Amino acid sequence: MSNKANKQILIKVPDVLKILGIICGTLAIIIILLSILAYLPEHPNFSIFTTYLSDIGDTPGWPQIIFNSGTLISAPLRFLIIVLVILRLSELGAGKTFAITALIFGFLSTSGTIAMTATPFSIAPAIHKAGIGLYFLGVVVLQTVIFIKEVTLKNVPKILPVLSIFMVFVFFVFALLMMLYEKGMVDRNTPVIWEWIAILSSIIWVYAHSIVLGGNKKNM
Repeated sequence: MSNKANKQILIKVPDVLKILGIICGTLAIIIILLSILAYLPEHPNFSIFTTYLSDIGDTPGWPQIIFNSGTLISAPLRFLIIVLVILRLSELGAGKTFAITALIFGFLSTSGTIAMTATPFSIAPAIHKAGIGLYFLGVVVLQTVIFIKEVTLKNVPKILPVLSIFMVFVFFVFALLMMLYEKGMVDRNTPVIWEWIAILSSIIWVYAHSIVLGGNKKNM
């Protein structure tokens, strides 16, 4: 048997994480910007203080097509980023229990994203709301688990757990304000800016974890 037949293609987790993370984060920004541009002609009063992302995804035509299809494409990529981050943290000393727990809640948050995107509020409000709940619950638990593990790992730069717990804070505040809105205790616009901060913090988290953890060295 030739030496070529014995060669194996080795895929390095850090390298894949860095490349895919940058692509995924950039794709998310492009999707959001294109969706806003498609939304603006018929909604010149667009504002991050009054317009939900779901408003764009529930607007027939190009806004809905771009935002929903883009989000459905991005969701599996985001889950792959989560898997790679978990693998990278495992290389740095995270245990099996952490990996399993994080994968479960990463899958739940991804499932919630797909559910709420595939079924706009105007079509199936119950499923859309259930997807939102699943997504936000999954993100809060996932990022809490990652935060706890990152804090305990000596080789992980402290900026990463800070970004993880910041995501928990932002998503928790947004979910709380949405519950208060449902009960009529705050007006419709109060939670809006927090949704935009949530998506921005999520994109920053992807970039930071991909770049920082995407080094070639096993130990930082």
